[in-house]
Amino acid sequence: MHKYIIHVIATLLLLISCTAPKKDDIVPSTGAKVDLTLKITSVSPSTKTSIEGRTGEDGKTTFSLNWSKGDRMGLFLDSWGSSAKPSLEMENTAADGEDASFQGMLKDVLDGSHTLYTYAPASALTGTEQGKLIFKIKPEQFTGGGSFDPSADIVVGKGYKIVVKADNPIAEINNIRFSRLLATVMVSVSNKGTAKLDGETIRKITLTSKMPGAALSGTIQWDYQSESISVISAGNTVSAELEKPIPLDGTALAYILLNPITLSKGSSLVATLETQKHRITKTIASLPQDLNFPGNNISALKLSITDADTMIEEL
Repeated sequence: MHKYIIHVIATLLLLISCTAPKKDDIVPSTGAKVDLTLKITSVSPSTKTSIEGRTGEDGKTTFSLNWSKGDRMGLFLDSWGSSAKPSLEMENTAADGEDASFQGMLKDVLDGSHTLYTYAPASALTGTEQGKLIFKIKPEQFTGGGSFDPSADIVVGKGYKIVVKADNPIAEINNIRFSRLLATVMVSVSNKGTAKLDGETIRKITLTSKMPGAALSGTIQWDYQSESISVISAGNTVSAELEKPIPLDGTALAYILLNPITLSKGSSLVATLETQKHRITKTIASLPQDLNFPGNNISALKLSITDADTMIEEL
């Protein structure tokens, strides 16, 4: 999966496919079973974790969402229970870009109406419950320049209806779209007069919440019916190592993916920053207001380094 570059602070809301079947559209099965060939093409505006900001002549910035060759998608057909394996995994064979091409075969599928449930990357799935998928959020991430860690990203597609025909068992789909489950946090850091940090750059950022039960990382469960996330096990820390260190000038951005969460007013948040020479611990002992990191959105977190509330240690 590609990286992304964002030129302005913005909120990104990915589109979710709106193909929930209507009752009157259900096509009953005749009892015939076929080997179904699936051809899935994600057509722009599509999805996936590469996002490049493009500013037009009107000054507005839009976002191109790109796939990478080799991206793998997992798929369930109709329903599943506990400890289920995906019905199919498919690999993108198209070149890097806005469009993708997945193809695979499902064996012994009844003709008639079915619903596909997709997610990516396929490797993110760690378990299932009835109608639910279980994912583990990557607590230690590695980010490129202007990018989050694409291997930590998790996206899901809403149930997509298809009709299987016994005399032509091929389903060609060109408009599956996904919703990003996790929150993307853009972190910027400003040095407000601490001379010993002049000229240094940040190579790692760790966020730790002291709010009881806070889940920045951990294991989450996605319920397709209610389209909601529940936390199975919580991790209160998430970190990102930066491929390209950022200066402490408040303009450069680092990106971290975490579980959608609201950190309550009055709770404590600790940011640990590492440069080549120092470990900087910035503690917000009591948040002045709720700090909301919604899923499927990009949020900004601005940190200021001062002598008053910051501990600096030599490495």
